[in-house]
Amino acid sequence: MGIFGNSSPFDQDVERATSENNTSEEWGLIMEICDRAGASAQNAKDCLRAVLRRLAHPDPHVQVHAATLLDACVANCGRPFHLEVASRDFETEFRRLLARAQPPVARRLRALLRKWAEGEFRSDPQLDLIPSLHAKLKAEGGEVAAAPAGAGPAGGTAAAAAAAAQREQEELARAIALSLREAGGAGGAGPTSEPAALYPRVDVPDAAPARKVRALYDFEAAEDNELTFMAGEIVHVTDSSDPNWWKGYNERGEGLFPANFVTSDLSEPRPEAETSAPRVKFAEAAGAGAGPAEAEEEPRIDEATMDAALALLHEADPEAGGAAAREADAALARLEARVHAMGPLVDAALERADRRHARLTQLSAELVDALNLYHSLMRDALKPPPAAYAPPAFAHPHAPPHAPLPHPHLPPAPAQYPPHVAHQPHQPHPPRC
Repeated sequence: MGIFGNSSPFDQDVERATSENNTSEEWGLIMEICDRAGASAQNAKDCLRAVLRRLAHPDPHVQVHAATLLDACVANCGRPFHLEVASRDFETEFRRLLARAQPPVARRLRALLRKWAEGEFRSDPQLDLIPSLHAKLKAEGGEVAAAPAGAGPAGGTAAAAAAAAQREQEELARAIALSLREAGGAGGAGPTSEPAALYPRVDVPDAAPARKVRALYDFEAAEDNELTFMAGEIVHVTDSSDPNWWKGYNERGEGLFPANFVTSDLSEPRPEAETSAPRVKFAEAAGAGAGPAEAEEEPRIDEATMDAALALLHEADPEAGGAAAREADAALARLEARVHAMGPLVDAALERADRRHARLTQLSAELVDALNLYHSLMRDALKPPPAAYAPPAFAHPHAPPHAPLPHPHLPPAPAQYPPHVAHQPHQPHPPRC
């Protein structure tokens, strides 16, 4: 019996009866559901599937309402519903629900199972699966507490039952608060004796102040909900919950933008001409007495210097001594100083490459869109025009005229020419007397 199978005709009513917004049990609706479920075996199966689906809801409050509805159906729907409950499918789903439910909800389900095993399902051999399931769970998890009184409209008011119900409400409130914390909500419910503790108030936190970021690259909005900015501009971020697209605003408006196009470093980027201005004194950095020609040199990106420094690092022997080792150390120090001086230049080159790559990616996307539009327009232009009325056919000037066909409902037109008379051979007149 898959609880996430096809929908059931009872889904809407069961959701209303077990809604998390209900402040009390909707007994009128519950009894109406029981009347419908007990009408036939198919109705009982559909109702049980809808109730089990609500028992699997992540909200403990919904689960408690669903458990109450299930107990009411067992008590009022009769044998068709009992046969559906006393099935292997129900046993499998019941065990799964016990394993996933919060502790107070699991105890409530175990208590209901004990109540059914000692009541409605006790004396009928066809319903023996429920007492057997209760015995197995009792052997696995210890004694099950008795079912709390007051679960139905005719429940008692004994002091023990009231105390048990009170403890259940407190445990349920703690379970709801824990569920809200796990879901990232700000649940304010605590263990209290008031019924309102079952419905914790979720305080909406104040909006976090917008933080500033600096744009690394140009970004042009392609959609109405995106934000356009240029490299170096300040953008105020209002929502950074998504790792790829953030929401923010600037003087151009508000919208979404790629998170990897900005940085939290608000320091002004140095111009490229200014980046190459600082000079490094290798003699001071290396700690060796270099000659005046090597005292000051303008840094530049040199792959050979990087390779030489890496080679010396790989070949360095910390246990070696002597003049050769000291000379190698001095050379390595000089190469390291030169490589470190290339750092800002390498960063600037990488930034330029990233900016060009982003621009090329954007141009590629625009080119693909333009080509698609071009091909679409070309296909539309090559389509044949819609068929129009055919022009009247003009007769050839030397073609013989064709007489129009007579209309079937009109009398024949009178002949325009005299009828043809057959030629008679000439006969001589008789002689006159």
